[in-house]
Amino acid sequence: MSDRDAIAIIGHACRLPGGVTSPESLWQLLVDQRDAVTEIPAERWDRGQFLNPGRIAGKAYTQNAGILEDVAGFDAAFFGLSPREAEQMDPQQRILLQLTWEALEDAGIRPSTLAGTDVGVFIGASQTDYAHQFFADYAIADSHFATGTSLAVLANRISYAYDLHGPSVTVDTACSSSLVALNHAVEAFSSGRVDTAIVGGIH
Repeated sequence: MSDRDAIAIIGHACRLPGGVTSPESLWQLLVDQRDAVTEIPAERWDRGQFLNPGRIAGKAYTQNAGILEDVAGFDAAFFGLSPREAEQMDPQQRILLQLTWEALEDAGIRPSTLAGTDVGVFIGASQTDYAHQFFADYAIADSHFATGTSLAVLANRISYAYDLHGPSVTVDTACSSSLVALNHAVEAFSSGRVDTAIVGGIH
């Protein structure tokens, strides 16, 4: 690839299990060789209802997992959202909005300078677990449910919040979703459709 055609990653951000809130803390976790898998906090699930070491259908046989901290913490007003709408939003949408801001900060780009431009957004994702809580009681879902829990809106939420006018696509190819999203961004660069893109993955 020539210098003229080279693609550069100019900003990045992440949230991962093990208390990882930045690329630097991810590096430190790897250097320390810490295990990011921990016991699931009691407030996240009812062990009495869901745990059974006997491996019976419909039950979990482990109480450990890679857990993101503070998935509920979100400044809705910062992104121009009402508390009511934010409550219906999948945490994946909330985290992606926050990480986009952090990645732009890391790149030294003011978000307002991208507004109205053809920046593309390509997100890899494949789960909509948050929507399942509404199936037990449809009365708690309101007009924000569809946009709050749709996979497509993972990318669209970023484009809308930051006023980005390029292609906005959520890719679901299971385990390869993030990699395929990155490939879509590279193809968009190569075709001249965009010269800047936000690429990410969430689960």
